[in-house]
Amino acid sequence: MSAYKSSMKILGSKLKGENPLPIFRDLQHHKDVKSDGTLSEGDLKKFGYETGFRVLPYTMQDRYDRNKEMIELKTIVLENDVLRAEFLPEYGGRLYSLYHKKLNRELLFRNPVFQPANLAIRSAWFSGGIEWNIAQLGHTFTTCEAVFFAKLMDDEDNEFVRMYEFERVKGLFWQVDFHLPRGAETLSAYVKIVNDNDTCVPMYWWTNIAVEENKNVRVFSGTDEVIYIKPETMGDEAHGMGRGKLPNLPSLKDVDASYPQNPDYSNEYFFQNTKEELCPWEAAAYDDGFIFFERSTQPLRYRKMFCWGSQRGGRRWCDFLALPGRGDYVEIQAGLAPTQLHGMDMEANSIIEFTQIFGGMQASNGERLQDEDWNQAKDAALQAVSNKLSQEEVLARHDKFKKLSAKAPQELLHYGSGWGSLEALYRKRNKGKGIPEGILFPADSMDDKQKPWINLLEAGSLKPIEIHKVPESWLTDMKWLPLIKKSLDKKEGYHYYTFLHLGVMLYENGYHDEALEAWKKSILLTPNPFAYRNMAVAMLQLDKKDLGLSYMEKSFELEGGQIDKAFAEEYLSLLITYNAFQKAWQLFKTLPETVSNDGRIQILAAQAAIEVGDYGYLKQVLSREFAVIREGENTLCELWFKYETLKLAEQKGIAYSDELLKEVKRTLTPPESIDFRMVREDRI
Repeated sequence: MSAYKSSMKILGSKLKGENPLPIFRDLQHHKDVKSDGTLSEGDLKKFGYETGFRVLPYTMQDRYDRNKEMIELKTIVLENDVLRAEFLPEYGGRLYSLYHKKLNRELLFRNPVFQPANLAIRSAWFSGGIEWNIAQLGHTFTTCEAVFFAKLMDDEDNEFVRMYEFERVKGLFWQVDFHLPRGAETLSAYVKIVNDNDTCVPMYWWTNIAVEENKNVRVFSGTDEVIYIKPETMGDEAHGMGRGKLPNLPSLKDVDASYPQNPDYSNEYFFQNTKEELCPWEAAAYDDGFIFFERSTQPLRYRKMFCWGSQRGGRRWCDFLALPGRGDYVEIQAGLAPTQLHGMDMEANSIIEFTQIFGGMQASNGERLQDEDWNQAKDAALQAVSNKLSQEEVLARHDKFKKLSAKAPQELLHYGSGWGSLEALYRKRNKGKGIPEGILFPADSMDDKQKPWINLLEAGSLKPIEIHKVPESWLTDMKWLPLIKKSLDKKEGYHYYTFLHLGVMLYENGYHDEALEAWKKSILLTPNPFAYRNMAVAMLQLDKKDLGLSYMEKSFELEGGQIDKAFAEEYLSLLITYNAFQKAWQLFKTLPETVSNDGRIQILAAQAAIEVGDYGYLKQVLSREFAVIREGENTLCELWFKYETLKLAEQKGIAYSDELLKEVKRTLTPPESIDFRMVREDRI
């Protein structure tokens, strides 16, 4: 066994910076999720709790394209004589590959390209491998961000690796220790999450595992009781859900839902394993008798199956995220709550820990895995998994790994962000708690993003920047609020920039009136585009349309194309939202090519073009491929349907109408290149 740094070359497209605008959390912290009446009283507890959008102090990673070239990605490798695990430390520590040497088989879906797409909470996400999702619904904040990796040694002289970071939204420390000792045929991951705050925080964890999909792959867990998403709600902000029993769910009529390619739409359901099951499990079984499996200790209790479905929109997503014909995968997942739309709290000064183990095997009872009776096939899968990895073995490993979890790293293999080091510095200066044992945040991990806050700690103030410069970072942890307020007592701290940051911190934490006063003061001291833009967002959330438009226009004018395309995008989007199509079209025509060539801005412009009658531009947009299409977004299809309806109305010499639009949707099919619909029209 060994752990070491390496790299790989792959066809791909790297991220190209971040959106500098602070994107504030939803005013509605809890999603208004719905039950169809079949969910139990227990199922409804914490349903939708703290699942509203939230991303600050992180910013959006929406800068990427589909211009692939050969790129080099850093890797951390952990291997023994049986398995080779390859992680991507620059991209959330994704387990990109788990290769079984004796079976000569890749156990995961290994994406042949690196292609970011708009599927995560910060936008950028890529398919394949195993991802470790903590803190908030929407994958995780570090999906496409560097994390720390360290090398350690266990008590039997086996090297293992520790991945860790400081999570800034909830103020958590987390680590995952990966163990692959000599002769081991499974990869173990010991997870430890530390909330050493004096208050409880909303919590989330889901391990997402992508495995190869083929026609006969079948998914099992320890129960036939599942909570499923109703297809007609797939396009809603919050899905509707029901409870049923596998293999035949009400949402899928007469098909066996344990086969991921049977559903005709993008589908997911959650296995409701009981707390009495000491070591929950999930498996993907193939018709050649091969099984990929994972098993864990409690409290990682719940399991999930996700598939893109058999209709062409789902197949398009698979190709879009990889290469045509080479992107088919299904996900099996494991989480702490009944579904991903269920929240939970992590108590103050507490630790959540569990061990999850991954492996693959050729099952001796492979023919039974395809039994028509799902329960009999499930029992066969459990027997195969238990023969390979018993409950006693899982519990024993967890106890062993737990004792190693506070061991100090021997060597840092990769640096993550500097925020953990800044947190350590803050605690030291304020004589607070130390950083949890077992993780290190070197001072030299800090960079320009932390510099303003180091200055606030050491000199007592933030240094102002020119109004056309991009702020290095945002900070929303309220324990910093007294320092910011105190800095206003100093001449060198009393300026527009301090009030700008003060407003961002206050607004994100729900102190809206105080935030507005701070931004007004920022503008009074030095008119600046960020404060005007933030005022616009606040007014729009208060449904004060005219004020919002006015502030956004002022922000756009002050920005003057000198800061970032995000200002033009937000202003253009706002004009489209309020049906100011002519003004939006004229605005688009004034933008420089460096901005007007942006994918999202072109899609917005197309929405204006169809309304003002510039069908030539509309057709250009509909013929292109865009990297920024959001999961569940059907904008391009809707534009195509509307254009076809307008043409049909002209041919028939009649007026455009909703009825005519419905006829077009029933009879015409959009080009495959723009069709990302995850549910058929007749299911909506």
